[in-house]
Amino acid sequence: MIELSDDCRLAFCVGVGGVGKTTFAAALGLAEALRGRSVLVLTADPARRLADALGIRGLSDLASDIALPERPGVGELHAAMLETKASADEIIRRAAADEARAQRVLDNRIYQAFSNTLARSHAYAAMERVHEAVNDSRYDLIVVDTPPAQSSIEILDAPARLVSFLDQRVVRWFLQASDASPQLRGGAIAQGLLRIVAGESLVSALTEFLTEMAFLRHGFSERAREVRELMRSPSTRFVLVSSADAMGMEAAKSVAAEVQGRGFELAQLVFNRAFISEAARACDDPVSYPERLAALAPKLRRLRVSLSNEEKQKRSNIVAFCSEHGVAAWALPEARRPLGDPSALVAWIEQVRTVLPHT
Repeated sequence: MIELSDDCRLAFCVGVGGVGKTTFAAALGLAEALRGRSVLVLTADPARRLADALGIRGLSDLASDIALPERPGVGELHAAMLETKASADEIIRRAAADEARAQRVLDNRIYQAFSNTLARSHAYAAMERVHEAVNDSRYDLIVVDTPPAQSSIEILDAPARLVSFLDQRVVRWFLQASDASPQLRGGAIAQGLLRIVAGESLVSALTEFLTEMAFLRHGFSERAREVRELMRSPSTRFVLVSSADAMGMEAAKSVAAEVQGRGFELAQLVFNRAFISEAARACDDPVSYPERLAALAPKLRRLRVSLSNEEKQKRSNIVAFCSEHGVAAWALPEARRPLGDPSALVAWIEQVRTVLPHT
């Protein structure tokens, strides 16, 4: 069974789309709960795949309790899906010095449009939600199902990127446009043109939004520092999930480089659909087919050889990847049936194989 160390408080599952990352995040959270931990699986993916993997109707920003087998030593499993607006509002409230300032931002129509999008604001909101969950004493472990590749990288960068935005010269230039300094007259001209094109009310709302956000910069800067320390903490793990075919390996290399380039350590590699359990025996082992399948026997033998060769190639890909990164890996099989409930997830993850580097 795949396990995280007991000192792990936060695990990010990263990788490209379509490799079973959400299913693995659900299975990992379930495995940790079954060995006695209180686990929250938090998906930052706008799609609703986590609910499907756990066999429940839907998820919200509020954590849902997932039913587990009643047996000694079992912990708790909870799941939630990031709700961008609620989490973005919490960012503002935490950064503001007072409720009145926070409310001015929350009521601003530029902010309302920004906080309801599923682009950059989704990334900021995701890291706010992660930070909140890690500091919630109800949970021993937070498993984060990140969106597909590039969006997951945006989540890792989001806090620092927001601070960088508020430091940008163009923002100060725009806000100080009324200054008489010659260097800033261009800002006044730009504001005037924008008023003609977009209207006075929109420009006023934008100016008010940027002004309030600039005042909140210190709060955002503190949160960015806390999140960066959290992601580099020894209690945080990054788990890369990939397929084992050639295309999956190329994508995995890219994601691994992005994660490691930010100073984060890849703790585990997980390769999904790396083998077929039913084809586990060597292809040259004798197989007898029923008489009614005699006509198909040659095709079945060729298929068996093909599957065996494909599995050998996948293993070769995995070993090469592990050797390059110096990290041990897990190989998971093709699922025998839809993984839409906890019992199916347990049966699937129990078939895991350990793959060591330099084998």
